[in-house]
Amino acid sequence: MQVDGAAQSQSVVKLDNYRFSGLDSSLVGALKSVADYYELPLTSSWIYGMTGHAFLHVLVESMDEPNGGPPVPEVLRLMHNTGLDIEGIHIHAEGEAFTQLQAQAWDIARQAIAAGQPVFAKNIDIRNQFSVVYAYDDIGYYRYNWHTGYEHSEDVIPWNQLGLSLCPCIHCTNSRQSSSTVESDAVTVTDCPRGLISLHWGRPNQQTANDSEAFKQALEFVIERNEKGSYEWAGKTYLVGAQAYERWLTALTDGRLNRYYFSLFIEILNEARSHALRFLSEMRERLTEVSCLALIDELTPIYTEVADNYAMLKDAYPYTEPPEHEVKKSEWCAAALSRIMTLERAALNKLRELHSVL
Repeated sequence: MQVDGAAQSQSVVKLDNYRFSGLDSSLVGALKSVADYYELPLTSSWIYGMTGHAFLHVLVESMDEPNGGPPVPEVLRLMHNTGLDIEGIHIHAEGEAFTQLQAQAWDIARQAIAAGQPVFAKNIDIRNQFSVVYAYDDIGYYRYNWHTGYEHSEDVIPWNQLGLSLCPCIHCTNSRQSSSTVESDAVTVTDCPRGLISLHWGRPNQQTANDSEAFKQALEFVIERNEKGSYEWAGKTYLVGAQAYERWLTALTDGRLNRYYFSLFIEILNEARSHALRFLSEMRERLTEVSCLALIDELTPIYTEVADNYAMLKDAYPYTEPPEHEVKKSEWCAAALSRIMTLERAALNKLRELHSVL
């Protein structure tokens, strides 16, 4: 950690060697960044698997929140089993409660960074994305994220803009100025701001759960969420697993699936299922129970096929700027999604079997 001189004689308190990992799932990316900061030997695949993220598909009903799920508090709780404790705030609020949480998060972030503990936050600049907070000054936060490197991307974010998704980079600034509305869940009306305040910090722990027990807890989370099929949070409905795929298929038929958001979801899911395969390979090397190894061997070809289908979707519908909204070759797309849905149903059954023998 160091204190740097900044413009106008403000002091910047900064963490050295804390960088954004660059994963498409910015939550997993933030957790990997924290692990790397502490030099913990955690692969991205291990984090994906031990949090259950590798095996989940969570879709907000409006289909416009890549990185909007799965439930953040549950993912962060499962990180304990990897050797990291993550604490902080993840609350949707409005009015005075929103501004009070901004102030509380500001205090927490400064205390953590001053103590040498890495911080990350969601909606601090880019909507529905986590950024790592590597420094602060008298005004606010300094972050690294997907927009790092663009003009003004590393400008300070005032502490009372946390939760408003007001990225200062030149592209986002121009986009807001040219749009009649700010694309954000937060409402910046002076007398009643509202949105998500999500800021956390991490520190290493003495891991207590063994690999088998940790994996079992992650699978329990995945199975429970899939069996419920949906959940409500902050006034929105989130669909899980088969219900999420069915929502996409219905939207394809109705012509309401937006390619721009779809492509962002596909990037994340392609990454997740690729890491699911790597995680299963890592897990196979650590488990000894014959029944567990046999089930992992049965899961591997299923997730190989899932990953292959997602890779095809990613190639067919890449992220583009400016955004494209029409999903072309909709029948081909529907067939690919239907294949994935069928495969993931089979995989979920195997995950249930694996959970029962761990």
